Amino acid sequence: MIVTNYDERDVLYLVRNLEDFDKNKVLKNGIRAALDIFKRKGKANLLERMLYHGKHTNALENSFRTQTRRNNLGGYTGFLRSTKWIQYKNAGNHAHLVDLGTAARYTKKGSYRGMMPANHFWTDAFESEKDTAAERMMEAIRINVERINARR
Repeated sequence: MIVTNYDERDVLYLVRNLEDFDKNKVLKNGIRAALDIFKRKGKANLLERMLYHGKHTNALENSFRTQTRRNNLGGYTGFLRSTKWIQYKNAGNHAHLVDLGTAARYTKKGSYRGMMPANHFWTDAFESEKDTAAERMMEAIRINVERINARR
């Protein structure tokens, strides 16, 4: 979670006079703005650190998604699987293996199946961009609150 208690109080102060519908819309726009920062940085890190060997389908790059929750406040970003978004059969299923890597693997008979060195594209994106994302979320909320108040 990127919102500290201090930021949470600021957010509640900004949206205190809005109706519930407008409040949820404003907060979701702010959350979406913050999640887009993580998505862009993660994709940039992946493209920078990827080794292109053989046929490359861009399946992992195309599986980056941002989604806000429908019934309560929050959101997800990363490798979300959905049949309406993903063009490739197994896109994004191996993202955690690329990010965190794997140890050397052997079968029961002793055959070596390889290892995956850690890439850390996603964990580095989160660590480097969490402050920027929190600022962007607050700024998006401020802009949306001002827009709604100007409409009244």
